[in-house]
Amino acid sequence: MRTLLAFVITLSALSAVGQKPKLENWPKLIDSNKCKDAEQLCSPFASSSLVTEKVEAQKCLANVALCGHSALQLQGDDTGGGSLGEGYDPKAVDAALTHLNAGIQLAPQDATLHEGRLHVLEVSTRYEEMVKALDESCTVYKGKDAPDIWLAYAPELMDLRQFKVALEFMKVLDKHYPNSPDILGNIGAFLDMLKRDSEAIPYLQKAVALAPKDPINVWDLARAYDYEGQTTLADSWYQKALPLQSDPKQKAEMSCLYAKFVDQKLHDTERACSLEKSNCNTDDQSACHSTQVPVPTSAPPRSK
Repeated sequence: MRTLLAFVITLSALSAVGQKPKLENWPKLIDSNKCKDAEQLCSPFASSSLVTEKVEAQKCLANVALCGHSALQLQGDDTGGGSLGEGYDPKAVDAALTHLNAGIQLAPQDATLHEGRLHVLEVSTRYEEMVKALDESCTVYKGKDAPDIWLAYAPELMDLRQFKVALEFMKVLDKHYPNSPDILGNIGAFLDMLKRDSEAIPYLQKAVALAPKDPINVWDLARAYDYEGQTTLADSWYQKALPLQSDPKQKAEMSCLYAKFVDQKLHDTERACSLEKSNCNTDDQSACHSTQVPVPTSAPPRSK
């Protein structure tokens, strides 16, 4: 299992024989699947007189609760498919959440506790609880790294194809951090993924108004217009988005998609072919293929 919260903890070498075990050694024990040893190490610190040690003990015990209790789980997604992934026994999840919540009560400004709670809820597919936990964390946590630390869950939920959950997640962020072009853009993007393009457009328009040089939001607005059949507006925004993209690989991918639009929506096959030759793989140049003269049956097959 992956150790929760360990990414923010500096690990030290295991104490020498005869020395008193150190609390900061717990991630090493968890990673080695020494669940009982970790529990024995951390439990006494849960009643320490030092808040920092109490908090660290709760992080440790949350991991102990999950240690050795992983289980495969099948979950559906918003594309009509499903996936088999690693989860945890429900009782273990409940116990881990109890410790994480206790840690948050002790140290509400410790971001790793909030992140750990969201992670546990995500991997256990308790998505409704995850959205509620985010709302609570946004209310409590006042670190300068917010909302960026919460936005990091957007691509994870997208990869899981949990678009409805991601949309609710983003709406919670919009409530706590209004007028953020990243949050508004994500709301629009997830609405698009749910094929709710007409609802997506106002969010994307606002995101673009707040950050007119953001290539992703401008591109997503173009796509939303495209999906809605507003071809003229889509073309206009596509052409605004492409020059904004500085990453060569992403720009080529976007230009290739734009070539399909030029071919299929603007019906300019010659221009589309020119764009495809510059930006698409040879086997993805459909506009060019449609303009080629048919090869006589006696001719040898063409190499791709």
